[in-house]
Amino acid sequence: MSINRTLRAVPTPATDPAKPRTETEEKLWQALRDNPGSTATALSTAAGIGKSTAPKILTRWEKDGLVARTARIADGGSRPADRWSTTTDDQPTDDQPGKQSEKSQRLAPGALRGMVEDYLRDNSGEFSPNAIGKALDRSSGAVNNALEKLVESGYAVRTSDKPRKYSLAATTAATTE
Repeated sequence: MSINRTLRAVPTPATDPAKPRTETEEKLWQALRDNPGSTATALSTAAGIGKSTAPKILTRWEKDGLVARTARIADGGSRPADRWSTTTDDQPTDDQPGKQSEKSQRLAPGALRGMVEDYLRDNSGEFSPNAIGKALDRSSGAVNNALEKLVESGYAVRTSDKPRKYSLAATTAATTE
């Protein structure tokens, strides 16, 4: 018995730069171009779209390298809000989607620990998981876990509990010099 199978086109991912924008995305993009440095709430109002929709689209565009977020600038309100502006005229450059896919690639088991180990060896001083995470473009939680493993193995030492800070163990530092 033979089964006839037909091939169907696979939809393109939302981050595909060739994919046309939805009507809502076009409205938000125009509002962003007309009002650079505005909050998501202000942009949603200017675009005439839902207040919960704008931040979702803006965050996706940030990951794609199309917009830039300026973190939490207070403007007299009780809570400071992020500000948004475009980074390109309209479409991402070839290297912008590549940068995103490089960051989002999953590391092999133990690879982050090796990266953190190298960072501690190459940089003297005490570092928080957040500082190392920013330098390596990785999650501070994952970096913290890697640091704790390095402490268990004797490669690193926790120099402070609050805030958590780590440095290269003295015996390791002596053998690497």
